Amino acid sequence: STTLLVAGALAVGAVAATHAAGNGVARLVGSAALGAALAGVGYAKQSLDASGALAAIGVGFGSIYSDARFGSALAVFFFASSAATRVRSDVKVKIDEHFKAGGGRDWVQVAANGFVPTIIAMVYALIAVPSANVSLQGALASAFLGYYSCCCGDTFASELGVLSKSRPRLIIDPMRSVEPGTNGGVTALGWSASAAGGAAVGAAFVVGRAAVVALSGGDFLAACIQDAIIVVYGAIAGVFGSFVDSMLGATVQYSGFCSVKDKVVSKPGPTVSRISGCEFLSNSAVNLVSASITAVVAAMYVSI
Repeated sequence: STTLLVAGALAVGAVAATHAAGNGVARLVGSAALGAALAGVGYAKQSLDASGALAAIGVGFGSIYSDARFGSALAVFFFASSAATRVRSDVKVKIDEHFKAGGGRDWVQVAANGFVPTIIAMVYALIAVPSANVSLQGALASAFLGYYSCCCGDTFASELGVLSKSRPRLIIDPMRSVEPGTNGGVTALGWSASAAGGAAVGAAFVVGRAAVVALSGGDFLAACIQDAIIVVYGAIAGVFGSFVDSMLGATVQYSGFCSVKDKVVSKPGPTVSRISGCEFLSNSAVNLVSASITAVVAAMYVSI
């Protein structure tokens, strides 16, 4: 986990250096190289499988090339989420039917987390000219921040909240306690983790831009102070996104307890007792919808 966090910090610096170079070719080549490097590290660390690594190359390039803040946010989300997945994996394997050591995310999971924000990033890059509509640029940046803050907040909540010593409460019926791993089950630790995950993405936005300023001869600390409110926006988006995700999880995503596997499962069966929800959306689909909603809300109410 420590190695992944260090790798994330180094990635932010590399992204900033690519943009501070002030050369279009260097930015293009650097973004492609960093996108491939992130995917390669993810595959080597088993955070991504082969299909996930291939998908991550495109996601990485699009985000890194478009803006240093976007590339930094992606890097922090990826490495911090991968690190969170590794925390107490011995406990999670007994709770989560889909748990894989290291994460092992496939292309579907990468697309659910990365396709929409990559499109947002590329649109931002296309309109990033002196005569561009500043309010539109700000809305797109906010949407990107909101999307990944939701993704990181939800991942932190899932990976760390499940370790809570108190039993989860079903978000649509707070008086009812449910099994750990139940979709829509929430804990105080989970909400705190959501805020931390969102704040981490917000901090990446701040540090990414400040690093470019510093590498261009400016004041790093002053740039961080100027943008510090973005960390708060990220934390709010992380909690809001987890709320939406939990509401969807409790209603349109199936959760049942399997007496044979002795854990919560996402499909009904003869040995499964229903806990909540209906079999309508998969976990990846819930992530996509909740993050998209958070991105739209962020774009409507915040401009960064």
